[in-house]
Amino acid sequence: MSKKISLKFPFMWLTQLSKLNPKPWDYFRVEGVMLNAYDILTKPYIDKKIREKKVHNYLGFDGYVTIDSGGFLFMKHNKVPVSPEQLVELYEKWKPNFAVSLDHPIFPSLPENIIKKRQIWSLNNIKTMVELKKSDNPVFIPVIHGYSRKSLEWYIKELERIGEFDIYGLGSLVPLVKGIKGVNGRFYKAIDLIKLVKELVPDRKIHVFGIGGSLTMHLMFLLGVNSIDSSSWRFKAAYGAIQLPGKGDRYITGKAQPKYRDLSEEDLAELRKCECPACTSHGVEGLRSSFKLRAIHNAWVYQKEVEIARQKIEEGTYQEYVWNLVKDNPVYRKLFKYITDKTSTLERWL
Repeated sequence: MSKKISLKFPFMWLTQLSKLNPKPWDYFRVEGVMLNAYDILTKPYIDKKIREKKVHNYLGFDGYVTIDSGGFLFMKHNKVPVSPEQLVELYEKWKPNFAVSLDHPIFPSLPENIIKKRQIWSLNNIKTMVELKKSDNPVFIPVIHGYSRKSLEWYIKELERIGEFDIYGLGSLVPLVKGIKGVNGRFYKAIDLIKLVKELVPDRKIHVFGIGGSLTMHLMFLLGVNSIDSSSWRFKAAYGAIQLPGKGDRYITGKAQPKYRDLSEEDLAELRKCECPACTSHGVEGLRSSFKLRAIHNAWVYQKEVEIARQKIEEGTYQEYVWNLVKDNPVYRKLFKYITDKTSTLERWL
């Protein structure tokens, strides 16, 4: 990492909307928050506030802040209304600790020539932004895109020609992990790609974008990923789901929602022991009735899981801990075995 900034790894960024509802850091210690440039730029009044106050003062937050370029959302909406030159200038004015290059994500369904074109656009943007960057604040994070060894080797070699970076982002994996279908499913492809990137840049920190669920975060850390980002603490709360430590999502609001399991009596008893600010002040009924309280609860559980991961890694018991989390889930149990069969402890953490 930068000589000026030292993160504790593994690390999690809580992805937050620029309207800041809710602000978990008002209730407990949050280590990192990630905002999105697309989200900010589509709300000019918020952009103005952040320019005037700088991002930490706008958030009322004294931890680390990353701003993602919003490349994925720009592409999703079929427009990129900001140039790399403009984004560098905005980053300098917003003053986050870390800033992500303006990238052009790829998707498995795209033809090879379009994938290559988007990779070249992303690399050109990185080169432009590096050349225009005036200071070490923010620390710059280039994003890697590729779905094959040949493609990734070429992309990383081009990145190394542009400059030396302490941390690389790995993007375009979300379309892969949405298809968990057995040992040949797309999540397994994502695991292979992460392992390959770790092999190609073994002395660099790796941030994986968009894979930050309560169980997937542990699979990522087990694989050797240094940091992840998560918006699921918030959107799961919006769907009436809360996170039970070590067990995954549970549905709590009483409305029909087949995506999440309902609370069992055993789950309810465990939830009543929760020490998060939402549970200690409002209890289970508060979680049932309030999106804000569910979101605070989920964020607290996620942050605690990251802290536990660090502790277990230091103790040398992390693999056992993750196994106990996933062993009763058929999908995640297979993913765990795929990771541990293909990756030695030495490769992951040295």
